[in-house]
Amino acid sequence: MKKPIFLRIVVAAFTVLGVGISANLSAENLPRSGSISINSIFKGGTPIKFNDDYSHYTATGVTFNEAGSGLLHTGKVACAYANFTRNEINKGAGFCTFEDKDGDSIFVQYAGVGTEKGEVNGTNDIIGGTGKFKGISGDGFYACTHTNKKSEFPCTEKFDYQLPE
Repeated sequence: MKKPIFLRIVVAAFTVLGVGISANLSAENLPRSGSISINSIFKGGTPIKFNDDYSHYTATGVTFNEAGSGLLHTGKVACAYANFTRNEINKGAGFCTFEDKDGDSIFVQYAGVGTEKGEVNGTNDIIGGTGKFKGISGDGFYACTHTNKKSEFPCTEKFDYQLPE
């Protein structure tokens, strides 16, 4: 039986990108460009299988900025993703919304590939945002693995972003 571990892991990923802003970081002093490095943990929902090859999922999680504060620290993330697994193929894609402490969001589209060990690696594309993140763009990568707990997966992500002037 094929296990769409990729999807479970990607939901974290993302893709995949939890956004949390510390209380002292407002839109006025938010850097117009930069990098965000985060660690996240996701919990996936029950997969909906259409056949043995295709499934889709949702997952929610929390993110932590590697610096211990700032962008994406203790933010919420929710993702929807789809997975296709057949023979050697294990690919997935989806969308995530990362919400910071102020309720402002970053939207991400992601895609990646999974391994037999349950690891997932791929790319994130920032496709928009709300509030202080309105007009944000950028990209990055993610790497996720699985734990021995059902539908739980930790991820490491890095994003390079730009905000309009």
